[in-house]
Amino acid sequence: MPTSRDETARPFVSVVIVTYNSEQTVAETLSSLADQTYPADRYEVLVVDGGSTDRTEDIAAAHGVEFRVAADATIGECRNRGVDAARGEYVAFTDSDCAVPSTWLDSHVDRIESYPDRVDIAGVGGPNRPFPDDPPFAKLVGSLQGTVFGSGGSPQSHAIGKVRLVGSVAACNVLYDASVFEEHRYDDEVNVGEDAEFHFRLSEAGYRFVFDPAIAVSHHLSADWGALCKKSRSYGYAMARIQRRHGKVIRWYSALPSLALGGGVLAAADDLRSRRARNVPLLALAFLVVTGLATAQVYRDRRTPLAVLVPVMLAAQYGYYGLGFLEGLTAPDPVPQDLP
Repeated sequence: MPTSRDETARPFVSVVIVTYNSEQTVAETLSSLADQTYPADRYEVLVVDGGSTDRTEDIAAAHGVEFRVAADATIGECRNRGVDAARGEYVAFTDSDCAVPSTWLDSHVDRIESYPDRVDIAGVGGPNRPFPDDPPFAKLVGSLQGTVFGSGGSPQSHAIGKVRLVGSVAACNVLYDASVFEEHRYDDEVNVGEDAEFHFRLSEAGYRFVFDPAIAVSHHLSADWGALCKKSRSYGYAMARIQRRHGKVIRWYSALPSLALGGGVLAAADDLRSRRARNVPLLALAFLVVTGLATAQVYRDRRTPLAVLVPVMLAAQYGYYGLGFLEGLTAPDPVPQDLP
C-alpha cells in the first residue's frame, strides 16, 4: 500500500495490467509503458494473468515486468491481486489491448496532485480511442462511442471536452489513490463490468473521479460486426447482473434498450391487431432522428462515407445490449459469470 517518500521525489506508482491470452496485443501495451517520461525508478509494472495458454507470459518476461498467475480468477479478483502486490502510493490500470502515451503517468499524477480538495477523489481517468492503424470499422466504433447515443453518456467514451468530476471511469485508463483500497476493493466474484460495479460502490461512499479528456489511451475496439454484437450483449448482461446484485439501479439508462425492444414488439403487435400502421412508423421516425444526429456527428469526426453504417450499428448495439440485459435479469441464481 502507500509508501513514504521524500517530498522532492515523484510519488511511486504501480501499474497493473490484467491479461488473458493477449499475445497479439500485450507487447504493444508493455512497450508503451516502458517509454514513459515518468522517472523509471518511480514506477513498476505488474501483469496479473488469468491463466493464459498462449505466449503472454513469455512476452511479459521479455519486457522484464513482474508476472503473476491467477488461474481461473475473475477480472475483479485479478485486479485485487494486482492491488495486493502494488507498492505504489498510486495504482494505475490499463488493459492488455491498450497503448498509453509517453506522458501517461506524468499526466495522471500531475492531475490528481494538483486537483483542489482531494479528500473525496478516488482517482483520475480519461477516454479511450481507437488505434490509428486499426481497421475502419473499429475507428467507426470509436467515433460512435464519442456520441451521446453511442455511449449512453459514459465519460470514458463520450467526448466530454473539459476536466470535470464523474462517478465512474474506464479501468483501461485510470489511476487510483492507493489509500482507497484500504477500505474498498474490487468484487472477486465479478468478471465483466467489474469497474462499473466497484466505482458504483465508491460513488455510494462519496468518492468521485477526475475525468481529464486530454489523458487518452489507444484501445483496440470491436473490429467487425460480430465483435460489436458480442461485446454489446456482454455489457448488457453484466449491467443487469450487477444491478441485481445490489438491488438498485446503477445507471438509469441501462434498461432503455431492453424497454425499446419490448416496446417495439408491443407496438408491432398492436399494429397487427388493429391492422393499422400507427405505432411502428412513429418508432421508426424517432429512431431515424436519433441515428441521424449520431450519423452526422460521426461523419464530422471521421469524414468517411462509412458513416452511413451508423444506424445499423446503433440498432445492433442497442439490440444486443438489450438482449444481454434481459438475459442478465432472467438468469437463475446464482447468476453465472459468462453469457449463456
